[in-house]
This record gives sequence, structure tokens and C-alpha cells, in this order.
Amino acid sequence: MKAADWSEVASRAGRMGPHEIYTRLRQAFSKHWDVVAWRAGISPPTPPSRLLRAGRGRFFFESQDLPGILELVRRHAPTEADEIVADAEAILRHEIPLLGYGRLAHGPEIDWHFDIVHGKRASLRPWYQIPYLDFETVGDHKVIWELNRHQHLVTLALAALLTNEMRFTDELIRQWRHWQEHNPYPLGINWASSLEVAFRSLSWVWLDRLLEGREAMPEAFRTDLRAALGANGRYIFRYLSTYFAPNTHLLGEAIALFVTGAIYPDLPGARRWQSEGWRIICQEMERQVRAGGLHFEQSIYYHVYALDFFLHARLLAQRNAVPIPAAFDRKLAAMFELLAAISSTGVPPGMGDDDGGRVFRPSRNQAAHMLDPLAVGAAVFQQPEWKAAGNGLTLESIFLLGPGGVREYLDLPVANRAARSRAFQDSGIYLLVSDQPEPWQLTVDAGPFGFGNCGHGHADALSIQLAGPGAAWLIDTGTGSYMERELRERLRATRSHNTLEVDGVSQADPDLPFRWRNPPNAVVERWESAPAFDYLRARHDGYERLPGRIVHRRHMARAAGFWFILDEIGGEGRHDLLVSGHFAPGLHLREAEAGRLLAVDPRGRSLTLLAEGAGWQRSIEEGSCSPVYGAVLPCPVVRFRAACELPAWLATVLIPGEPECAVARCEAQGARCYDLTIAGASHRLLFAEGPWRTEQCQGEAEFALFQRSAAGLELLGVAGALSKTGPP
Repeated sequence: MKAADWSEVASRAGRMGPHEIYTRLRQAFSKHWDVVAWRAGISPPTPPSRLLRAGRGRFFFESQDLPGILELVRRHAPTEADEIVADAEAILRHEIPLLGYGRLAHGPEIDWHFDIVHGKRASLRPWYQIPYLDFETVGDHKVIWELNRHQHLVTLALAALLTNEMRFTDELIRQWRHWQEHNPYPLGINWASSLEVAFRSLSWVWLDRLLEGREAMPEAFRTDLRAALGANGRYIFRYLSTYFAPNTHLLGEAIALFVTGAIYPDLPGARRWQSEGWRIICQEMERQVRAGGLHFEQSIYYHVYALDFFLHARLLAQRNAVPIPAAFDRKLAAMFELLAAISSTGVPPGMGDDDGGRVFRPSRNQAAHMLDPLAVGAAVFQQPEWKAAGNGLTLESIFLLGPGGVREYLDLPVANRAARSRAFQDSGIYLLVSDQPEPWQLTVDAGPFGFGNCGHGHADALSIQLAGPGAAWLIDTGTGSYMERELRERLRATRSHNTLEVDGVSQADPDLPFRWRNPPNAVVERWESAPAFDYLRARHDGYERLPGRIVHRRHMARAAGFWFILDEIGGEGRHDLLVSGHFAPGLHLREAEAGRLLAVDPRGRSLTLLAEGAGWQRSIEEGSCSPVYGAVLPCPVVRFRAACELPAWLATVLIPGEPECAVARCEAQGARCYDLTIAGASHRLLFAEGPWRTEQCQGEAEFALFQRSAAGLELLGVAGALSKTGPP
């Protein structure tokens, strides 16, 4: 180890408390002892068969409920049922769907340690000696781990139920036993993460409960499966990520402990697993979820990921008469409310990392699938508006709710609520929504960079996204891969987001794949929302580390039929400035007359972009985006560039459709002022930080919106104080 590495270890140890030091030392001793015991041929004790056959806890459903549940699936989710069977047919051929890579052919014998995408194999060594973050040695550990979560075995079990064909059950048993043979504890990468053991445990519980009582489920297999669940429970409990990864890793591990302990209470240690798992789940709800409902990773994908974990735990707690704190339900409801609110157009925005995995059905990992939990939330909390915002009943929601819960969901009225602008201030998410004639939503990220080392955050401060009815227009570019370094750094960089880059560097300095240095602080200076307009002014300090102490401030306004974005770049000296706009794959960008830029979708719908700024040059380029982990697609990008002395300004306008329109700077003492004309209607927008005056009025308002009529300027909205001195 290098001297610098030892210095970092010593520094980190100096910041640890007594409990952390004890926990880390205990885990370090345990993992070495496990290897000593394995080499000596000492195996963990197997519980008596009577305990392995008990399993008195209540799952989401009982075996007698399955015929009714399957009928509900066929009635309400027939497409999903067909997809399950089609995927299962492919899995019989060892063509297994994985993340965004599609079906990957593993050949006659599955290699559980092989990254099939990048052609790299992890060695069969003690798990703690495997450098799973070393791409050159291991490949992408996520590709390996995703296969080893065994969620595809649940697909086989579901197909067996839907078709009543034993070949699917036979295959899942073969694969499960093959895995056991080739993954002896403590060897191999598939023991290197407690979260991955937790995911595997959840899959095995589903296998046990889906196939309970079926002739195709040999008792010997069920006994071995439960013994393996007991071994997993001991491992997870011993190696909880209390200090290693106290985020969704710790949460997922606690879920697996709680589920295993609740369903199999007679396993040795099970009652402690249940109580400790539930304690951690309630603790992490309080710690990981902000008051406004967003998960603290500042990632929409991880928000839904955590929401699914909490939801599964909450439903199972209720089924097993475990008391649910009122504070837990309040925050869970806040998570649902935020998800529904940010999806007013039917498309949730992206933000931060996209993990690509799901708690139950891994193939439902596209952006639209993020709304799946709303159906269950609507039934649990009796919220008709969430029912309207969600995707309806899915296979997962039907199994989680059971026949009674499905009836409650179906009995809820459909209560569409009017799309409206919202501010989730502690999360920094601001929604500027126009609902005329259809809902369009501009989402602004003006929040914290992330949790801890900001491992799942992107350099996207003040980035915007725009979605129209059922479709994304301006997008977040996604994640691509955690371990392909060039792709990882490119897609999480500032240049890959719809915000300002200065001098070719990001707002923060990239470090390891899950770490940033010098993360920026975003500050919201003003938020005003009224029926006629919204106004948001925010800044961040990410470029103060550059010569000239640069500050990026963004003014964003919404009025009927348009959004106006004014980038203000303050500081000193000459700098290279770049503002980007990434459009969804499938959209076509083209130049139009009078300096307009048009984005057109395959159905002929369009969005107009206008810009005004001295010295800025516009270009259309081909960029790339990742709609789901592992998939990278081309997407059109508009870039605005300037090399100039600071301060500098760039105004851009987004207008649904393609009306005749123009924007121009106009004179105002002490303010930036713009005239905007759309389809014959004329508006004036004024932005200031102190006293200002125009030919017709004066004031100290930070923002004022006027509409021009035959009588002059009519005030539509103001953020601050205004005093008129001329005619109205």
C-alpha cells in the first residue's frame, strides 16, 4: 500500500467512533475466520429438518390465493403475463434478459462468475480478496451480480404457474443447484456484497412461496432452499453495510433480514433478524428520506428503488402484525406524493444514477416503469390521484396486494388532479408546469449534490428537463455503466446535462466511480408561483474554484405557453462557456427561419427553441444517452458556445409547437429586459437585483412579467415590489 493510501486509512480511522471501529474489526476477523474454517473443512451447522419445514410467517399471499391472483394477472396484466412466458422460454435456452443489454446467451452451462458483456471472469478466491471495482480484472461487477440475484429464476416460477408446465420448474431447480455447486462459501465474487446476498435471498423466498404445495417442487429442494436462506441470513447479519455503504445497500440488507426472519421464524437467529431488520428499516426511512419525500441519493431511480424496498417491507409488516410507526407511513406517503407530482406528464424526469435493477421484476426498468409503485400506494393509502398518475395494475402490484387489495384499488375512483407547479425545497426539485392546453413540465435540479461522497450524483446543478404529454423532450442522459470509465465519466459530467459548463470542466471534480471531490452547493434565491407565472432564481458555486471566481446563476420563468431561461455568468476574466440541451432519442432537430430551432417527434409534434445572447454560437450535434443501465443510444444535442469576458448572459425560450415567435433584448435601467412575441402576443420579462426603471414603470422587483396590449404594458406577475410611474 502506498504512503498516501496509508495516510488516508489513518485519517479515516481517526474519524471513526468506538462502535464503527468495533464493527469493522469484528467483520474483518469474521471474514478471515470463515476462510480458515472452510480450509479446515468446517461447515456451518444445518438446522434440523423440522425447522426447515416450518415457515409459519405470512407472505404477501397464501398458496390458496394463487389461482385467483393468476386470474387477475391474466385479466389486468395480460401483456406482462405473455412477456413472462416469453422470457422464461428464452431462459430455458440460457438466454437471460439483463439490464439494458437484452437477452444474453450464456451457452450450455452458465458461468456465474463471468461478465458476459465484457468477456471478463472473476477468480474463485475468498470473496474479500476479489477487487470487484477493478474493471480490468473483473469486468463490470454489476453485470455479474445482476445475473446472480436469481430474479430470472422467479420468472421461471411465474411461467410455471401461468402455463402449468413443469419444464420451467425443472430448469429453475437445475440452475439453483448448479449455482450452489459453483459458489461454495466463502469463495467468489457473489459473496463480496451483502446487498447481492440479500437480493438472492428475496428471490429464493419468492421461489419458495410461489411453488409451495406444487408437485413439481420436491420437498428436498424446499429443505435445501430454506437451509441456504438460513446461511444467507447469518451472512447478511454478520456483514451488514452499517458503515461500508449506509444507503440502499444497508436498506436492502435489512429488508432481506426482515423478510427471512418474518417468513421463517423457526430458523436459528430468525427472530433477531426480523427485529433488527425492521429496526434498521424504520431508522433508514427517517435517515435516508428527506422531509419532502426524496431519497437522499438525489436520484429518481434510487428514489423508486428505495420506495420499492420500503413498500415491500411495510406490506409484509402489516401481514405479520408488526407495528408500523405513524412517522414511517408519513414519509412513505411523501415518497409516493413526490413521485406522482414529478410525473404530471406521465413521464418522470431522470436525475443522478440509473441503477438498472429492480426489487422484483428487473425487466421493468425503463423510465415509464418508475410509476409502477403508484398503484400499490394508491390502494394502501386510498389515494385516487395516485391511481390516476400510475401505470395501472401490474403483475407485481397484483401479487403484492392480493385479491383483497386489488378490489380496494379497483374500487378507488379515478381522480385526475390538475397538473401544477410545485417546489420540493429540501430536495431542490422545482416543477414549472403549464397545463394549457395539455400538461408540460419543466423540472429544475437545484438541490444537494448527493449523500456522502455523492457517489450516485451527477454534476448537474441547475440542469433542466422538459416533458410534454406522455413524452420526454429535454432529458437527463442517464448512466450507461458504472465501470466503463470513459462512459461513466462522460455521462455524469456537466457537459452531458442541460446546464452550463465552464472552461471544459465539470462543476465538481470526478474521483473514483462512486466519488466526487469539491461538490458544488446550489442555493435557491427566489421562488414565486402563481396561476399566471412561476419564477425561480438559483445559483451554485461549483466554478468558484476556477480563476475569476465564477458564479452561475439561472433565472427560470414559466408563463402561459412558454418557459424563459436566463443564464447569468458572473466573475472575471475570459472564459469558454458552453450551455447544452440534450433531446430525447427519436427527436429530430432542425434550423428554422428567424433563428428558431425546431425539435420534432415521429408523430409530428414539435417544440420551438429561441435564444438571445451577444457572442454565443449555436450548433446541433449528435450526443449519447442511456435510457437504462447498459444501453447507450444516440440523441440530438444543441450547444451554445461563447468565449468571452465575464459577465455574460444567455437567454433561451422553450415553446410547445412551432408558432411565429421572436425574442429580443430591450432597454431598462438597472435590469435585463427582454421582449418576447409568440403568435402575435407580446410579453416583456424583466430580471433585476436592485432598483430599476423602464419607460413606463420602476421598482425593485427581482422579476416582472408584462403583456403588451393596445393600452400599453399590463402587469401579469411580479416577484418583489413594483411601483408604476407611467401609464398602465
